[in-house]
Amino acid sequence: MTWPFLNQKTARSRIALVLWTVVFLGCGTSEANRPMASLNDLLPDRIDAWNRSDSTDSYDRETIFDYINGAGEVYRSYAFSEVVVARYSAGERSDVLVELFDMGTPDDAYGVFSYAREEEEAGIGGGYEHKGDVLCFWQNRYYVCLAMDDPTLGSDADLTEMAGAISELLPAESIRPNLIDVVPPEGLVHLSERYFHLHQSLNYYYYLARDNLLNLGAETDVVFARYQPGATYLAVVRYETESHAAGALVSFKAGYMPDAGSADMQMTENGKFVMCRQTDRYVVVVLDAESESAAETLLQGTIARITRVFD
Repeated sequence: MTWPFLNQKTARSRIALVLWTVVFLGCGTSEANRPMASLNDLLPDRIDAWNRSDSTDSYDRETIFDYINGAGEVYRSYAFSEVVVARYSAGERSDVLVELFDMGTPDDAYGVFSYAREEEEAGIGGGYEHKGDVLCFWQNRYYVCLAMDDPTLGSDADLTEMAGAISELLPAESIRPNLIDVVPPEGLVHLSERYFHLHQSLNYYYYLARDNLLNLGAETDVVFARYQPGATYLAVVRYETESHAAGALVSFKAGYMPDAGSADMQMTENGKFVMCRQTDRYVVVVLDAESESAAETLLQGTIARITRVFD
């Protein structure tokens, strides 16, 4: 399990599990609107036996690197605006560190949750993952992580109870990005869907090229997923306009499928197939398909779902 953060100030924090191996070049989306209430007000002073310390740290898009190493770019690749960090203590029981991120929009809160997700459970927020002594969940525009300093002095129930108490103070509505709904379920690897915006994020999951062939940016929305058998990948990009989508398709074909000509499919050097097609302001790309028919089936199924979801 890897998590998209690294706490440099508190070495004992179990939230700081593994630093991302990816290096993000450049920054992410535009500034989101500030929250209606202070993030501090969304963290309770007391949760059962745990009392919140008087000292609470806060970091924004510019100061996030004072708290988190280079992996701060993961948050900045979304509409992240602020994180508050609080410590809860309960006598001889393990301290718990809580991070509350304002991700700007519910879509981006889900996006950062999906970034490294391996498992997902229902019952806290829009979904949560509990791995060892770390529990993370997303809810509305917020992303929340809790971690025990010393798991030998606590229990799994401690984190779920604390997370539930924090969840009660957050806006309840948590709707996944509607772009997720265009992913065909047949053959989909469970929980492989990722939601993001930038070229650097795509290259983390599937190294496409150094150049931004799909013209991804702050105003594009991307869902990326993996399929069985083998390792076939699906990318669906939503652009601001149909003309933006058309330009991205031309760019992708010129840079990644130079021998395709007017066709929308090409065999790659590894003997597999890549296929791309535009529909309205969406571009659908199938990568590493085992056969032409498999690529066509996945692409056509995705376009059909785009039509049903958005028309």
